[in-house]
Amino acid sequence: MEKVKISSDTLYQFLTEHGVKLVRIAELTRLSEASINSCFRHHLINNGVPRTFTRYTLRRLNAAIEQIANELRSLTLVFGSELVYTNQRGNTYDPALVEPMKRIGEYMNLSALVERVLGWNRSKKDNVLVTRSSKVYGCISQSDVDRINAELLSVANVLSSYEVVSERENTLTSNE
Repeated sequence: MEKVKISSDTLYQFLTEHGVKLVRIAELTRLSEASINSCFRHHLINNGVPRTFTRYTLRRLNAAIEQIANELRSLTLVFGSELVYTNQRGNTYDPALVEPMKRIGEYMNLSALVERVLGWNRSKKDNVLVTRSSKVYGCISQSDVDRINAELLSVANVLSSYEVVSERENTLTSNE
């Protein structure tokens, strides 16, 4: 399958819209998070030239986004552990999914994800995933899992379809 050639600006916009953490990209590219941020934001270097990814770092960046896509696919949640219960209102929840959801937080901003995908505010997220004494701790339903998985797979598929090219190369191919 032919990959879609994009600029680092397009990738950065996608990553920020979906709350993908740059820390994991920095780890995989073996660059500092500050360097990655500087390249994405085109901070000026000493001589006044905007900072961009080199060909070498672009290769590492492309490998990193492919790796992250694969890791996101492996984080999909599976509803139906031995801890599944149905409350008195007939709602079924699986509290065993708390830890797997927290692992998603290593790759994506979990607060932003559950707000955007599930409509949870920060307080509900904390009550469901953090505060063990909360009445709703671990109340993760099948529909929550389905929506989280759809988002994970969507982000993973888009990242897999992208190939970041240099701004100059991207300009050359769009002018042809």
